[in-house]
This record gives sequence, structure tokens and C-alpha cells, in this order.
Amino acid sequence: MIISRYLAREVVNTMLAVTLVLLLAFLSQQVVRYMNYVAIGKIPTDVLLLLVSYEIPYLLAFLLPLGLYLGILLTYGRLYADNEMSILQMYGYGNRRILRLTALLALFIVAAVLYLMLWVNPLISAKRQQVMASDEATVHLVQTMIPGRFQVSPDGSHVMYVEKLSRDRKRAENVFMAQDRKSMVNGMEQDSWMLVLANEGYQAKDPDSNDQLFVTADGYRYEGTPGQNDYKIIQFKKYAVRIPQNDVRVTHEEDESLSTLQLLQSYSNPKRAAEFQWRFSVAISAFLLALLAVPFSMVQPRQGRYLSLLPAILIYIVYINLLFIARRWVEQGNVPVILGMWWVHGIMLVCVLAVMLLGNRQWFKTR
Repeated sequence: MIISRYLAREVVNTMLAVTLVLLLAFLSQQVVRYMNYVAIGKIPTDVLLLLVSYEIPYLLAFLLPLGLYLGILLTYGRLYADNEMSILQMYGYGNRRILRLTALLALFIVAAVLYLMLWVNPLISAKRQQVMASDEATVHLVQTMIPGRFQVSPDGSHVMYVEKLSRDRKRAENVFMAQDRKSMVNGMEQDSWMLVLANEGYQAKDPDSNDQLFVTADGYRYEGTPGQNDYKIIQFKKYAVRIPQNDVRVTHEEDESLSTLQLLQSYSNPKRAAEFQWRFSVAISAFLLALLAVPFSMVQPRQGRYLSLLPAILIYIVYINLLFIARRWVEQGNVPVILGMWWVHGIMLVCVLAVMLLGNRQWFKTR
């Protein structure tokens, strides 16, 4: 019992450390992605941290199986390299007991992954969609502007420049805006430009259409074709420009927000079936990878503890990519729903048994 607790503690500590490092690495990528959306005006800064926090359960569900896999490889590999496993086997703690302990640890991780995949992540996906549909997610053009830099609107139709922003970032000073207006003259397309120079600019909403408007105040509007003298100069007190609506749909697929029961009820739909199978596949992968890690961690005392790490990682990459491919095939209807993604787990189970049988038969012989 003491040995089991010792081994379990070592595996769990290593798994948590590996998972934390991986989580920070992947989370930083998501932060960069969302900050890029903020920079181009796709989402407002008000919901940035909230959206990033929603990514944590998704990443944990995907990284826990990998963390357990690497945790077992690194922990058992160290124990084999330091002759600790040999001593444990001399005192009767054989391979079967190690395999049984590993399977028990894997079941706890499987339960945690299932909880995240079946209940937590669908709720968070639905909450994310609510946030993106709320007024908080309304993109304010002025808030996305960077003083002293020319910026292009998301649809590429406007070029804007502001010299200074107010503290609340709702009003801009010394605004420059250019819009390319193509026109047909004598059967030929010509570029006609509209330029606006204004002392002030702010965002407003059209009460009739609810469209977003960028209102400039106290300025001049210039209209004409470059190289020609027939341009117009108009002085104005207020001039509003309709802002193209940004696509703020940076969330996951809509099926991810459905409950597992709803997916099961519409299991005949290939996309719903693929999402249903994916939720269980992530958990199944945690158990199979844990079993595979046990024989892969065996190294001779004088061999490096990381000797088998490279082939183990290659198998993981192939396994996960096969799951992604199988999911896509199910969504596209290329694979029957009844076969779905389960064939990938069948191949992985055969690989686990093959590694145990061909690599070291004592896994089924010693206690």
C-alpha cells in the first residue's frame, strides 16, 4: 500500500507539472490569437479575458491525457533508470501490480476528462455564444484604434488614422479617414476617393437600423479622382460613416454547445455523431495512452531514461491525428456513423497489446 501511494504520488506530481507547462504554452497561443482579433477589431477588449478563461477547460480536457502519458513515461522511466523498479520487483511489487495501479490512476483521469467533455465544455461553449451575442461583445471602432498608426477596416474599405484618444477610449481627436469609391466612367473603372479630416470622432448607433456609425465632427470632406481637378470640398459640423459589421464568431462549432443528451438524440446526424464520439474519444485516449506508457517506460539501468520517449511521442502524434481525421470523415459522411471514430481506438488497443506481448511477455506473467 505504501509503495502504491509512493508511485501514485510520483506519477500525479509529474503529470500535474507537465500539464501545467503544456497548459501555459497552449494558453499563451490562445491569448495571442485573441489579441490579434482585438487588434483588427474583431472582438472588443472588454471580453478578452473572459474568452481566454473559457479556453482553459477545453485545453485541460485535451492536455490531461497527454500529461498523464508523459507523467507515466517520465516517472517510471526514472525509477527503472535508478534501479528502484528492480528493487520493488524483488520485494514482490511486480509488473501486474504496476499495470493495475496505472489503470486505476487512468480511470480517475478518464472520469475528470469525461466531466469536462460531457458537461463543463458544452456549458462553457453556450456561455461563450451568449457573451458574443451580448452588448458586451459589440466592437467599438474607436476602442480598437491605435493612436499614431494607419489602420484598415476589417472589410478593407476604409483607412483610418487618429492622433489621440480620450482616457475612456470612446472619442478620438484629429481624425483622418479615406474610403475608396470605385466608379465607371466611359466604360472604364476609376478610383474615386473620399477623404475626411475632422477634429473629433466617436462611435454611435443608428436608432432606426441599429447599425454602427462613426461620427466625425468639425471637419472637411474631400471627394474626387486622383490626378483630376474636379474634386469637391465640403465643410461639415457632423458627418457619419456606416461601419461594416465585424464577424465576431470566433467560437467553436455550434454542436459543441449542445448537451450530450441532445447529441445522442440526433445521433443519426453525422456532425452530431462526430461531436458525441469525440467527447468520449478524448477520455478513451487517456486510458489507452496510460496503458501504452507502462511498457514504453521500461529501460535498462544504464540506459538513458528518455530513450523510449521519442517513439512514444511519435505514436501519440499518429494516434491523435488519426482521431482528428476520423472525426472529419464522420462529419463528411465518408465513414458510417456506427464505425465512426471507434476503429482508431481499436487500432490503438491492438498496438498496446502488441507492445506488451512482443516487447516484454513478463507483463502477463509476473504478479
